[in-house]
Amino acid sequence: MKQHASVSPRYLLVGVLLVMANPIAFATESIPIVPQDNGIPAASPLPVEIAPNHPNLYYLGRFDRSNASEPACEWSGSAIAIHFHGTAINAQLTLGKNRFEVVVDSAPAKVLVGSADKILYNLASGLSNSDHTVLLFKDTEAIVGMARFEGFQLSEEGTVLPYMAPQHRIEVIGDSISCGYGNEALDNHQHFSPATENAYWSYGAITARAFNADYTCIAWSGKKLWPDNSLVPLYDRVLPSQPEPLWNFGTPQPDVVLINLCTNDFGPENPEEEGWVKAYHAFVDQVRKNYPDAVIYLALGSIISDLPANRHPLSTARGYIQRAVTECNAAGDGKVHLLEFEVQNKAVNGDRCRLASQPQDPSDHGPEIHRCPTKGSWMGSSRQQSLNKAVLYL
Repeated sequence: MKQHASVSPRYLLVGVLLVMANPIAFATESIPIVPQDNGIPAASPLPVEIAPNHPNLYYLGRFDRSNASEPACEWSGSAIAIHFHGTAINAQLTLGKNRFEVVVDSAPAKVLVGSADKILYNLASGLSNSDHTVLLFKDTEAIVGMARFEGFQLSEEGTVLPYMAPQHRIEVIGDSISCGYGNEALDNHQHFSPATENAYWSYGAITARAFNADYTCIAWSGKKLWPDNSLVPLYDRVLPSQPEPLWNFGTPQPDVVLINLCTNDFGPENPEEEGWVKAYHAFVDQVRKNYPDAVIYLALGSIISDLPANRHPLSTARGYIQRAVTECNAAGDGKVHLLEFEVQNKAVNGDRCRLASQPQDPSDHGPEIHRCPTKGSWMGSSRQQSLNKAVLYL
């Protein structure tokens, strides 16, 4: 298993800020071409059964584990990790319309494409007879539906080993930008489908890997902070589609929480200032109650701009968020900060980034306003570029 040097919380925060400020410089992960399993149950059974409640399995994000035989998840980035000795591994899964990234020894190996049926998927075979780590990572968001995990199978004499959990944690709360919405689209004409979304290459997941931190993503495309279609009522839920169970905000807690909710709020109209700032305070108070020691960033951008000029959405949103931060600080919470993402602009950024351009460039928008590079562009058709597939900012 890959070993990582310990990073102090202070330097973790400094590093996160550096990535936020200059994502291109830190976008060094190789983007492999990974095959997609089309859901045909081609895997041959393996002899060693590993139940979902095995004590050495490691769950990341939120799972409903009330049924120990089939834990369920919905949020983007929900993941299961296993450290084992053996030469092959299968997983029994009911994925529905979801897609899951299979990461073998820190390298993306394939993408599982879901089916309504329970399927035995082969995750890896022909491995060296040694220790390995496999991660199953939910690429698609909650709106795509629920996925259920019913256990692993290992090759003969395979054994599960203790998993070395990261020391640090990042939680991102947001909308489509945080889900990785549209970052797999082929061009700017393709509409959204599960095949166009990959949370493994979202900015939060990339940053978590860069700092060997656990990652939790609580995000849903199109959601707002206030006054309607709010993510806030879903925030406490294990499964956002279900009112119960509620999440137990126990230890371990995140070192850093980033709230990236405002883009949809400032869509057709600017929200009323007093109500919006009050709602933001209430949500920050809720997060702070759950995570007393976390540093909390209130994010702005990167899709929002100052057009139309008659209401200046970007400047208005900046003023609202800065007011919320200033008032939090004045009330004694010095760990709340504003984080402003650079506005994506094709004229400035070229085809380096996978999110939205400024609205004055409608030809450069991807699935439902989320820009994707066109085929043959600087990064679009080649998944082997050394820059991130989703160059966002955290």
